Amino acid sequence: MGGLVKRRIKQNELSILKRELRFLEKSEVLPIEKTKEIEALYDVEKLSFTKTLLYVGSILIGAGVLSFVASNWGEIGKTIKFLFIIGLFIACNFAGYKMEIHYQKTSKSLYYLGVLVFGAGIFLVEQMFHLGQSFQASFLWWSLGIFPLAWVLRDKWILFASSVFALVYLLDEHYLQGGSIPYWILLWIAAIYILNGKIGFSKKTGFVTAVLSLAFIGTMISFFINGYEYFQDPSYMYGLIYLIIGVVLVFLKGKMRDIYVIVGYLTHGAAALILSFEGTWPLDWLYIPFSLLYILFVLYLINRGSLLSIIILCVMIFRFYLDISFAFLPKSFVFIIGGFLLLGFGFYFEKQRKKGVGIHE
Repeated sequence: MGGLVKRRIKQNELSILKRELRFLEKSEVLPIEKTKEIEALYDVEKLSFTKTLLYVGSILIGAGVLSFVASNWGEIGKTIKFLFIIGLFIACNFAGYKMEIHYQKTSKSLYYLGVLVFGAGIFLVEQMFHLGQSFQASFLWWSLGIFPLAWVLRDKWILFASSVFALVYLLDEHYLQGGSIPYWILLWIAAIYILNGKIGFSKKTGFVTAVLSLAFIGTMISFFINGYEYFQDPSYMYGLIYLIIGVVLVFLKGKMRDIYVIVGYLTHGAAALILSFEGTWPLDWLYIPFSLLYILFVLYLINRGSLLSIIILCVMIFRFYLDISFAFLPKSFVFIIGGFLLLGFGFYFEKQRKKGVGIHE
């Protein structure tokens, strides 16, 4: 094993591995010698000081150059401005390509600098030629432009940035208010999802892709209910639809990646919290039966071993505590009792985590 390259994993992943190996030892499935041999195959992935310096340096260089250009923008001709932006972008990527074999960390920092230059160039060119497009539309072009680079380099961080920029674009007020539905964004979501799986799945990008999908569904809801007098306050429609989506994602556990299941919990929890308020519903009293039914559902999920559902239950209880206590108790008692409630929730959650190895998620 002397010449074997160790697999580098994060500290929390190593802790889980050790815990499982100890369990296999106690169960006499593996001998102690074998578990030590397996453990020796892994090493903790540490933060590289060199990598940090290079990345921060590239950001500072990009910010400095672009700040200089922006401050002297009015004194530079349009042709020189455009050529400077293009030249700087090509230079960053060409230098990154040349250093790729012998200086991989420096190469990657230059690619990241090129990504920053590309994005800043979009905004500067838009200003220079008075294109008049929306702020979010510029982020769309930024996302589209760096996606091929993420594909060629198989770089998770560039793909993550592409997904975030696409999300910023989809949060345009025109779409949020139901002006139109950007159906083509589904192709972009699919492209990011597929590439994320091919280059080594990143939970960060997976989370943003899931939120991007939820935002797209939000634009559809806004479009179809826009203009209907019956939906003057459509909060409950958003809440019910997202509640159903979240519940479906939760029950697809085992058939999809864990990050999407977590998004499911967050989605139905947030939707239920909104629906637990009296003013959300067209009939004020509906929030009471809904809240009771939802709490029973959360208790069912807890019984199935869901730690996230314990957090959701605590949030719901605390929400109703604040709603009721502010009406009947002095503020000092509200804070004191609320503090004890939170401590109790924390203690119960920690107890369930320690007790729930192999039972809870």
